[in-house]
Amino acid sequence: MKIVLLALLTYFSFFYTKSELSDEKIWRIASDSVIEIAGSTNISSFRCESNLYQGGDLLKETYFPDLHISKWSGEIILKTVNFDCFNAIMTKDFRETLQIEDHPTISVRFINLIKESETINQENLRGEVEITLAGVSKIYPISCVFLAKNGGKALLAGERTLTFTDFKLDPPVKFLGTIKVRDSIEVNFALVLEEHS
Repeated sequence: MKIVLLALLTYFSFFYTKSELSDEKIWRIASDSVIEIAGSTNISSFRCESNLYQGGDLLKETYFPDLHISKWSGEIILKTVNFDCFNAIMTKDFRETLQIEDHPTISVRFINLIKESETINQENLRGEVEITLAGVSKIYPISCVFLAKNGGKALLAGERTLTFTDFKLDPPVKFLGTIKVRDSIEVNFALVLEEHS
């Protein structure tokens, strides 16, 4: 069904002007958004949260009234140095693993998120996300939740599991191999959105 809708969207785009085909809304990602990477070792779990995010990255929501679907796109850029694992040794190892000197940023790019279903309080979106770590980019399927609030604000939240080895990275090992970080990690985000004029 989604393939048919996308095919129709492509077809109609040749016959209608932009104003007839869709409505666009730009959302600004606010500085109080939360992005974290969570994982575990053979001893305990950990999380590394992006602090000092300045906000300002933009997401575009395009609504196609005739098809009753919305498509989302946009990118958020994070400075690797701003990730804090709440433990000095873990933070240092995390930044070294992500090769902070050569690759100072992490990016998360949303690709064609489409509204899959909705309730009174939320929209459920499905699409793809491109994550770039240490200069390597990978595309994953993803599901997100969009919660609209009063006053032109909203929340876009979701998560995606990936591995260090997806990005050709070796999970950190400490103390002669007695502490090993597991390969699997989880990227969680709760993006506070504000309507951008």
